[in-house]
Amino acid sequence: SFCTLTDMQHGQDLEGAQELPLCVDPGSGKEFMDTTGERSPSPLTGKVNQLELILRQLQTDLRKEKQDKAVLQAEVQHLRQDNMRLQEESQTATAQLRKFTEWFFTTIDKKS
Repeated sequence: SFCTLTDMQHGQDLEGAQELPLCVDPGSGKEFMDTTGERSPSPLTGKVNQLELILRQLQTDLRKEKQDKAVLQAEVQHLRQDNMRLQEESQTATAQLRKFTEWFFTTIDKKS
């Protein structure tokens, strides 16, 4: 699965989030000054954590998709080889049937 229901819910949570105030503490980037001038935990930290979780899930999904693709490509290659083998066998069988048919009718004509 490319995107889970939880990931989609996280995405919706982020869409509805308020914009961050422009008073981020440049020293840490994790705290900001509220309107009273006191430091409090930044909502940015939670959002960053959510995005990191989503990123890890997407990376895992991408790895799985690449593995699945490699397996499918190998299977396609085997199927192509089988197809070529079957086409050769079909051509050989057709040639043998043609020779048998010619022999059969030649034998019948000789007996007549």
